[in-house]
Amino acid sequence: MSFPNYPPNFDSPPLLTAAAQLQGKRLPPAPPWLIFCPQASVLRHAVRRWRGQRVPGFFGETYLLAKSGQQVAVAGGFGVGAPVVGVLVEAFAVWGVSRFVWLGIAGGLQPGLGTGELVLVETAVRDEGTSHHYLPTAPTVAASATLTASVAQAILGANLPCQKGATWTTDAPYRETAAAVAHYQQMGVQTVEMEVAALFAVASYCQKEAAALLAVSDLLAGGVWQTAVSPHLPEQRLAQALDALVRAALEAR
Repeated sequence: MSFPNYPPNFDSPPLLTAAAQLQGKRLPPAPPWLIFCPQASVLRHAVRRWRGQRVPGFFGETYLLAKSGQQVAVAGGFGVGAPVVGVLVEAFAVWGVSRFVWLGIAGGLQPGLGTGELVLVETAVRDEGTSHHYLPTAPTVAASATLTASVAQAILGANLPCQKGATWTTDAPYRETAAAVAHYQQMGVQTVEMEVAALFAVASYCQKEAAALLAVSDLLAGGVWQTAVSPHLPEQRLAQALDALVRAALEAR
């Protein structure tokens, strides 16, 4: 069976668009950068540290960071999963955002990964549904090489240890079986999460750049799920990464 079920979907214009949904809403000028902060503590840190000003009109919570010189916005509180990320990327692209960075947690698949370690994603395995409605079906989708290099430089400048690799994006966290984990582990995939493939695919469709930085929060490498040894460390690492990215956006102005 092909996916989506009706393949000409790729060549057909949509009936409902993000532009129509945003029509008539009074929005401030869009920043070039938007950082997705699905963890509430990271979003709160961004708003407090960089003086976030609420922007209405989008799912969840969106804030322009005043101390970034209006160069960066953050978004969070929108729930989990690929579909909502796809909707938000389209809406933010219509607003005028050109660079999207995902800062989220993920399960570690490789034995060498520990709690709080950062993985900069180069490619995402498309084991969810959203990406297949935006790009022809293929096993993986790539991050923006240019934006990923910018994120890597910012993280290196902040002295945060980080490795590059692939992630497995799935819609079904309770179907992360031992067999599937072993399969992706053998392929060298580093992490598992629920949104990154959709982020990359929808951003590519919208002709925007996207990158993702993940902090390992739990472990599946041994075929048994293990909770984090230091539960707060992943979000602390992401907050540090966010500060580094905002500073990089300021320097690039």
